[in-house]
Amino acid sequence: MTSKIVSNNKLICYSNKYFIFSKGPKLIISTDLNCKEYKIAYIPVGSLKQKLGSIRLFARALRLEPRCGIFVDDTTALITYHGAIYRVDCTNGQIELEHSFRAEMNNPLSLVKIQGISGFEDGIYYGEYFLNHEGTAVNIYKRDNNASWNVVYTFSAGSIYHIHGLVPCKEKDCVYILTGDKDAESGIYEARNGFQDVKVIVSGKQAYRACIALPTEGGMLYTTDTPLESNYLYYLDFESKEIQTIAEISGPSIYGKVISDSEMVFSTSVEPDSKLPRWRYEFTHKPGPGIKDRKSRVYYVKNEDGKFTCEEIFAATKDILPMGVGQFGTIMFPAGEGDLYITGQALRKYDNKTLLIKKENK
Repeated sequence: MTSKIVSNNKLICYSNKYFIFSKGPKLIISTDLNCKEYKIAYIPVGSLKQKLGSIRLFARALRLEPRCGIFVDDTTALITYHGAIYRVDCTNGQIELEHSFRAEMNNPLSLVKIQGISGFEDGIYYGEYFLNHEGTAVNIYKRDNNASWNVVYTFSAGSIYHIHGLVPCKEKDCVYILTGDKDAESGIYEARNGFQDVKVIVSGKQAYRACIALPTEGGMLYTTDTPLESNYLYYLDFESKEIQTIAEISGPSIYGKVISDSEMVFSTSVEPDSKLPRWRYEFTHKPGPGIKDRKSRVYYVKNEDGKFTCEEIFAATKDILPMGVGQFGTIMFPAGEGDLYITGQALRKYDNKTLLIKKENK
């Protein structure tokens, strides 16, 4: 596969009609990738956040930039930014606050579209992702047709730390829930009937701490997300509950994207040891024990009738800033169908830039 930089801005999400890029709280809304025609709009967060977010160092240190977004339809998108979800009308550039997260939460890892799954209402969902030191209950939210967000499931207090991902599976009419972070809190769950029936598949160790997964006929391919020990692409057999190592990967995997029912991509991150005291964690340049080197990598995974392959397709080096206050070195995947785009975070040459990944013609 080949890669090339297509924008010096961060692509958040895209539809059949629009691309939304960001530079801190500034959004660039365009009908084409090259932004020949575009609108500029600002997330309504106040003048101080606007000014600080426009400076890349402050945007990184204070997390004053969108983490993720998704299109509801071809012209309306939802963007997460610093504690809230904002609705973007791409036809006129208007942005409105739609939903605020709980006080402890900045952003979810992703917004997920669940569509065409028996027993579930179509819509946009997210799982709460926050520093849950008090061990409080953790919720899953759904957006209804009136743009209101409502709790559809709650993990009881002390059962999990937070939610890493929701993975829809049309073939089995279910949604998988990925949780973390400590051993007892890390697990893979199966939800049915609009989250009325939720059961644990596996839980209780770092090998089940995942953010990205691709369902298969008899199980699931998933990547682990721990800075404390080596990370792997695993295959989990649902019947035997046994895991098979498909490939060792270079670090924790936070971000990824399911491309089809047989393909996914994911990246690794360069991050500190999570056991460090807070001030050392924020300013250290030393990666955690589960990180092999200072490169964030993108891997392409394919399932061909139960034969699993994993191929590295891109790599970039963490930049000079500390991994805590300066952000993890990693690669993110804007939500959208069609061409595959990636965005760099805290990486040399690629920070806040968008790249297009293409298969090579043979």
